[in-house]
Amino acid sequence: MGNVAISVDRLTKRYSLGLQARHDTLRDRLAAALSWWKQCRSDDTGKGREFCALTDVSFDVKPGEVFGIIGHNGAGKSTLLKILSRITAPTSGTADIYGRVGSLLEVGTGFHPELTGRENIYLNGSILGMRRAEITAKLDEIIDFAGVEEFIDTPVKRYSSGMYVRLAFSVAAHFEPDILIVDEVLAVGDAGFQQKCLGKMRQASRGGRTVLVVSHNLPIIENLCQRALFLAQGRVALTGTARDVVQAYAGMTADLARSALDTRTDRQGKGHVIATAIEVLDQYRNVSSSAICGRETIVRWHYRCVPDKIIRRCRVELSLHARIGDPYETAYFLMSTDLVSPLPLDLSGDGYIDFRVPEWPLSGGQYYVMSYVESDKEVQDWVHNASLLSVVDGDFYGTGKSYPPNWRGKSVLVKYDWTQTAREVVHSFL
Repeated sequence: MGNVAISVDRLTKRYSLGLQARHDTLRDRLAAALSWWKQCRSDDTGKGREFCALTDVSFDVKPGEVFGIIGHNGAGKSTLLKILSRITAPTSGTADIYGRVGSLLEVGTGFHPELTGRENIYLNGSILGMRRAEITAKLDEIIDFAGVEEFIDTPVKRYSSGMYVRLAFSVAAHFEPDILIVDEVLAVGDAGFQQKCLGKMRQASRGGRTVLVVSHNLPIIENLCQRALFLAQGRVALTGTARDVVQAYAGMTADLARSALDTRTDRQGKGHVIATAIEVLDQYRNVSSSAICGRETIVRWHYRCVPDKIIRRCRVELSLHARIGDPYETAYFLMSTDLVSPLPLDLSGDGYIDFRVPEWPLSGGQYYVMSYVESDKEVQDWVHNASLLSVVDGDFYGTGKSYPPNWRGKSVLVKYDWTQTAREVVHSFL
């Protein structure tokens, strides 16, 4: 099909929860038989629950098109990419791909930690389907693009996550596949590297290659992609121009941010402790509809833990963003229990944590709050756009003035002063 690079038709993927699909050893088979026997003797029917990650998903991508996929956490984006990359098989439906595929779904997929960066280029390139002579011809270009020249003969287990992803993307990009699939890994690189990656993907598109991009960074989707798909709860909510799809996603996410936080399903983590609500309080501890610029404000983070369990060594973070899908680099500011008081934080039952800001530093507007909590460096609950926080302009500087009426941007305000030094005196009779 010369006018289609990817054709997905009524794709469905179901997972059985609580059931073991493979029994490769005698021990596995005996354990499965024992489990089945116990279930048969219990009141439980023994039937596993089914989770439908994708339901009747259909779309086409044209050759040379940069196509974006967006959606909340748990919408089915990663499952879709794994099917397209032939990592997992669909339950029903078809996903036809016409051309050689290069996938970058996780940081350093196909890398061996004990091998050096140079050795991993050859290993990863071979996995992607490159011939050794082809890898050698592009070796210097791959290393230069990744910016890891100094560490290229160092085992990659000593690389930072940023170095890891730069090298992985560089190998995948220089593989020059007919179809390049990229999943959110650009969030790990710095801003300069992100721009290089975007340039590489645009170059691939101009060369007739197809690029499939999954990202929470909506500006990237809107600026890079011609068309996009919005996945919601495993179904196609909308397919169209990137601008229209991003606007629809932003509107739905704003509505979601206004909904009850404890019922949200678009969250990540083990769930031993979850955020249940985020409130704004004034200096007198009264619940307020808005924070006021320049005044003392308390952001109250409510939580709930699993019963009869203490969640130890926790870290709670709240960050504020002006746009849905902003990456962390563009957060206006971050409040973390670990930064200002690095003491052990144990959580149990339910309760709340108050983050007190003596002088609220943001100008007027609507902001999105990201909620994150971990324990022992394991993610427990991570919710993007967990709440909408409204800010009203106030007298931050104590001069009776706020930002000029024609100032359209949102800003972080800081205390400062200014002085004048006159180097010569000019007499004027005006």
